Amino acid sequence: MVKVRWYGPTLVLLMTVLTIMVAGPSLSRQIAHAHKTEEIRLIQQSLENSGTLAQLSQAFRDVASTVEPSVVSIQVLQRANTNRRQGRGGLPMSPEDFMERWFDLNPHGRSPRQQESTPQEEGEGYDQYNPLRPYGSGSGWVYSDDGYIITNNHVVTKQDGKTPADEIKVKFHDGRERIATIVGTDPKTDIAVIKVDGPVIPAKLATAETVAQGDIVFAFGSPFGIEFSMSQGIVSATNRRNLQIIGGDGFEDFIQTDAAINPGNSGGPLTNIYGHVIGMNTAIASRTGAFNGIGFAIPITMVTSIADQLIDTGHVERGFLGIGIQDLEPKLAKSFGLEGQGVLITKPIEGSPAEKAGLQANDIITEVQGRKVKTADALKNFVASHKPGQTLKVKVFRGGKYMDFDVTIAKRPENTAITSMNDIESMTEDQALDKPLNEGLESLKKLGIEDAEVWTKEMAEREKVDYAPGVVIKTVRPGSEAQRQGLRSGTVVTHIMDSQNSANSLEVTSVKMLTEEIAKHDLTKGVRLHVSQPTRIGMVDRIIFLELPDIE
Repeated sequence: MVKVRWYGPTLVLLMTVLTIMVAGPSLSRQIAHAHKTEEIRLIQQSLENSGTLAQLSQAFRDVASTVEPSVVSIQVLQRANTNRRQGRGGLPMSPEDFMERWFDLNPHGRSPRQQESTPQEEGEGYDQYNPLRPYGSGSGWVYSDDGYIITNNHVVTKQDGKTPADEIKVKFHDGRERIATIVGTDPKTDIAVIKVDGPVIPAKLATAETVAQGDIVFAFGSPFGIEFSMSQGIVSATNRRNLQIIGGDGFEDFIQTDAAINPGNSGGPLTNIYGHVIGMNTAIASRTGAFNGIGFAIPITMVTSIADQLIDTGHVERGFLGIGIQDLEPKLAKSFGLEGQGVLITKPIEGSPAEKAGLQANDIITEVQGRKVKTADALKNFVASHKPGQTLKVKVFRGGKYMDFDVTIAKRPENTAITSMNDIESMTEDQALDKPLNEGLESLKKLGIEDAEVWTKEMAEREKVDYAPGVVIKTVRPGSEAQRQGLRSGTVVTHIMDSQNSANSLEVTSVKMLTEEIAKHDLTKGVRLHVSQPTRIGMVDRIIFLELPDIE
């Protein structure tokens, strides 16, 4: 009997396997695509039905609707002056050029463009007939319902930061334009108040307590002349000081934000999520001249304090203690026996309120009006915020004890630099043969002071500064303790201070005295020096603490 083999099931299995191998990848892709499409549809549906997102978007819209009516675009006009420093196209330097002081900063300061003009004597006497032409723009916001508008000083003044622009044109969000007059300006804070006639809608102001790192904020203004723009970010930090944005003897206490701020935003409001103004856009840190993620706004507390004075009197008066001060680093504080924070008095000005009240050099101010003092800038700003004639309660640390003083502050003068400089006389070779002197020279070199000379009265006269005995540092070794503490060529050492009694200090009159006294100190325990250093506002007194590691 012949056996018949049936291969039907096997063939079916083989065909199925082949079909899957051929069609499987395509089918898998179709299935994955269908799955992703459905996933996207569900997500889109979830987003569309999200009440939270709708509320957030509507909240942002509401902020824009609330703030925009109070924001203004400012155009500055000026007559070309043939005897004035020129900017682009023969016009006076525009705020956009001038604002490189604020808008093209690196971490160490600013670098304004330098342009020179050629006097054209034939134009003298006829500039008044030149037509007004726009040469710069900025932003601002309505401060009160009687027409006062806040903006930056550099927006509405000429390149000197003081002379008013020839004409200021203000444009509102609804297209209305008005001519504004300057009420008052304050270059030391870069705040200005201008005024327009007619109905306006003022912005709502926030309180200081509402500003904190991480807050969502909005910046309004006209960046690059693109009117009535809005950007969003957060408060990156508060109390940013000593950025050298204002410069000179200015007052800085900025809010830092990553909300986009560009040239033209100057003077515009920075608001919180409620549409309340928390600051005024003023500057950016940038390597390109445009926004790089770091912007600065003047806090509303400073704005209102200055603006109210400008509106009331047209000028600003600030309180003044009359002392040279510096920040107190932990090592320096420890050398005085203080466990805590404070601000060190380097020198009271003769006849100042501080001196009359009994404050002395080497006193450490720890509190003013019951408020803890942490930095020199914060102390300066706090005292300046009080009107002359007020009496402030000042707590100081002196000789291991706390003492209280009542200081009636005076009006802050325009120039508050405290100076002290002497001239130079070379050290003789014979001096270097003295053993204590030689040991002292070795100690100075370990600290990083490699060369020094004596100051004389002749050089003080030539430099037009007051004379005081001292030794000037000529060379500081890179990477040394002296360099780390800020000593540099031109620094004058005026006193060596007693490590046991901070009230006692030895006046330095020669290189020999400096080196011999340095040799008496154990530098692993540190030594305090009273120095006078050159700055862009003159010679400023500091107290520094130098300490060497204990190397066996």
